[in-house]
Amino acid sequence: MPLTLLANHGPGASGGGSATISGETLNPGHFEISLREDYSQFEHFTKAQAGERAIVGGDFDALSHGFITTADVAYGVVDDFQIGASVGYFIGRDFISAEKTGPDTFDLSTAQPSGLTDLAISAKYRFLSGQPGNVALVTGVVLPTGRSSVRLASAESLSPTDQPGTGRFGLPAGLGYSRFLTPHLTIDASALYTFRFEKDNFKVGDRFDTGIALAYRLTESIKTFPQYSVFLEVNDVNLARDRDHRSLDPNSGSNTLYATPGFRVRLNPTAALGIAPSFPIWEHLNGNQGRVDFKLAVTFSLSF
Repeated sequence: MPLTLLANHGPGASGGGSATISGETLNPGHFEISLREDYSQFEHFTKAQAGERAIVGGDFDALSHGFITTADVAYGVVDDFQIGASVGYFIGRDFISAEKTGPDTFDLSTAQPSGLTDLAISAKYRFLSGQPGNVALVTGVVLPTGRSSVRLASAESLSPTDQPGTGRFGLPAGLGYSRFLTPHLTIDASALYTFRFEKDNFKVGDRFDTGIALAYRLTESIKTFPQYSVFLEVNDVNLARDRDHRSLDPNSGSNTLYATPGFRVRLNPTAALGIAPSFPIWEHLNGNQGRVDFKLAVTFSLSF
């Protein structure tokens, strides 16, 4: 589930991170619409290297790089309560799948996966505000509306984990927190757990996202535009192992800690543009997998 759907960019919409959920909610009758582009660069493998990995680990899949374009809309229903929806389009490049067929042999096929992602519906309720800060409960449902029928050149279907849409329902739930530390400095923190339902004897691993972000407004007055701010964010993404016919996939699941320095400019009271490169500073991969090298997110949002 895209965390940006619930972010709202921190206290007073003056700061906040890129993926950390804020404790803020939209005012009643107000909308926020955003368009976000995410780019991910993964460890590169040649076909020969992928085959070598398969011979060692039994099978091996890798994606060179991918793009997700996500459209989000959120609406303030009443005081302290908002709803939202998010959907994206995924474009993956140079997907390689290698499977061991003998002691020193393997089969290899490729794909260029693309298609709509699953639709995420969200709700956020702020139950605490004031001096201690803003704390909100976030929840929702992920609907299996995305494309889940991409096939390799060999006609074999990609795993649900590698499809643009998983083909399975998901239930996210968590908390977001925000407050001003000084008139210029804000803090946001969040935790979100997404439970994935099983289908056709396959369960995509659950996901647990945590994050904390410090943002500093460079522009002296909060009423001056354009308004510039910088932020530093740390996020942990924990992916549980997939389960196929009650057996855990040894080559799935990971835990990655990202550091994200970012820049945001509020062009006027309604429009903002942000850019946030993310660098993995620690990765634990189960079994035979490739690592994430680099990520970049660019977000344009309108509030009215």
